[in-house]
Amino acid sequence: MTPRPALDRRQEPAPRASVRHSPWYMLSVLALVNVVNWADRQVVPILFPGIRNDIGLSDTQLGIVGGLAFSIIYAVASFGFGWAADHTVRKAVIVVGLVIWSAATAAGGIAAGFGSLFAARLFTGMGEASLYPAAMSLIAEHFPVAGRGRAMGVFGASAAVGGGLGVALGGYLAETIGWRNVFFLYGAAGIILAPLVLTIPEARRDAHGDGSSEPPARVLGKLIRDRRLLMVWAAGTVMMAGGFGYASWVPSLFVRMRGYEVAEAGYFFGMAALSGGVVGGLLGGVFADRFRRRRLAGELVLSALAAALAVPLVGVVLASTSTPVLVVAGLLGPVAIYAFFPPLGTVITELVPQRRLGLAYAVNILFLAGIGQGLGPVLVGRVSDASGSLLTGLATTVVAMGVASVPVGSLSAQPQRALP
Repeated sequence: MTPRPALDRRQEPAPRASVRHSPWYMLSVLALVNVVNWADRQVVPILFPGIRNDIGLSDTQLGIVGGLAFSIIYAVASFGFGWAADHTVRKAVIVVGLVIWSAATAAGGIAAGFGSLFAARLFTGMGEASLYPAAMSLIAEHFPVAGRGRAMGVFGASAAVGGGLGVALGGYLAETIGWRNVFFLYGAAGIILAPLVLTIPEARRDAHGDGSSEPPARVLGKLIRDRRLLMVWAAGTVMMAGGFGYASWVPSLFVRMRGYEVAEAGYFFGMAALSGGVVGGLLGGVFADRFRRRRLAGELVLSALAAALAVPLVGVVLASTSTPVLVVAGLLGPVAIYAFFPPLGTVITELVPQRRLGLAYAVNILFLAGIGQGLGPVLVGRVSDASGSLLTGLATTVVAMGVASVPVGSLSAQPQRALP
């Protein structure tokens, strides 16, 4: 009997990787969590009319609740979560934060006044600080530089989906079941997602061998001393203040001055943020990859162009009374605003080593979310109270978008190199 030849193991086909181990599966889960993250974050402004009527808050107090209450702790907590993202299991970091912010969102439904609503948004901001540093670190690790812009564009587009649904659905639900129940429903949605995050495969942190034991203070010092990063963060801060201030208050402008119903304004601007933001996030990511092929940090040219384009579009929305013009400008404005941010995310991964990305994105949160997102709604509300005109308050957002184009435009013309 002729013996059977031994199998050549080298010729055996490699086992197929499961879908769960694909970087796109990881990105899909992170994007879904980001949808809930931004829905919980953005739902508050469309609830302003109901909250104002129920518990009697001023525009300045509403601006604080809608922005500063969330962003103060969001910025501070991001450093702890950023350090954890550099040293521990990142999916666990996300789950802990997800549970905290979902419970805090639901707690907003039992608020009896400014203090209790402030506290609920404070803890919402604390929990939400977990997602961005951990998610961006995972994306930078699993996607090559050539396709990183697209991945970050998808992640950015999911923020538009969450923000758009948060406003559109929140406005409808506020009129049908009341603003308190909106908080309860949005909080429950986050809790449901927690087990899904645990399915993301992740390598052991000690497998990187990249010297991640570097003292946090030293890392932060190196990051803050880099003038290029400071210019990126300065531009992002101003653009975030303008974009978030606009998104927070423009529905109220149309309710107060244009005769829109709350649900109608929520639907219009929610869908504009969703559709325009998705397109802007994806285009910003795709073109960031193309601009980068020309030179390191070349994608910042795209950010400068996007900010400059947002100025007339937002100005038209605020000034025009023509419905067709409002629809066009209202859709294209979020495209320009959201296209601004993916290039900033990708250039940080080029200038900062992987071992420091968690803390780098924590600093990014400090500037964009802590300062920009926090002050934007408050500034609009404050100017509105002082001038007696919400339109005047919203005009500050147009100025901010124009200013944001200057730092990234000048930085894109300079030669770049990565940090050591």
